[in-house]
Amino acid sequence: MTASGKNIGVFCGSNHGLNAHFTDAAQVVGTYIADHGDTLVYGGGSKGLMGTVAAAAAERNGKIIGVMPRFLIQRGISDQNISEFIETKTMDERKTKMMQLCDAFIVLPGGFGTLEEFNSILSWSQMDLHQAPIVLYNVDHFFDPMVAMLENSYDAGFAPAENRQLYLSSDSLAEIVTFFDQFAHTLPNKYTN
Repeated sequence: MTASGKNIGVFCGSNHGLNAHFTDAAQVVGTYIADHGDTLVYGGGSKGLMGTVAAAAAERNGKIIGVMPRFLIQRGISDQNISEFIETKTMDERKTKMMQLCDAFIVLPGGFGTLEEFNSILSWSQMDLHQAPIVLYNVDHFFDPMVAMLENSYDAGFAPAENRQLYLSSDSLAEIVTFFDQFAHTLPNKYTN
């Protein structure tokens, strides 16, 4: 995004995964957000890709907001060395808070939680609960099966194909930035049949 001062939500794994490129991508995202004067809004964790993206932003003196439910804080995985920490009661409250705070979303590789977060923010976008662009940072084709599932949903008549404009799947930071800059939230009639 060319304009600074945006809140960029990042969903990603609390593990690093087995591919070093996942960690590299998390570093690129955290660095980019900080260098462009944007704020990183993320799950508040100190482990895995979450910890990597926050550390990269912190190294560049970026503003960081962590959002985490109490039960995860009690497990000792929260990163308290960030600009602002918001405690929630539940995972759903965490997602809702992040949706309220964010101007755009980047989804890096991750596990069940990350995939669920992506599906939630995409569904909420389709219901016009937020108007933020969503990016699957498709490192080494990690999200290809997810994109194929979305295509299957269009082909089977469960979602309008125009919903493709709500998100981008890309491994190119330049393409992601262009998508953010040109994004316009428009919705077709969801109920087509």
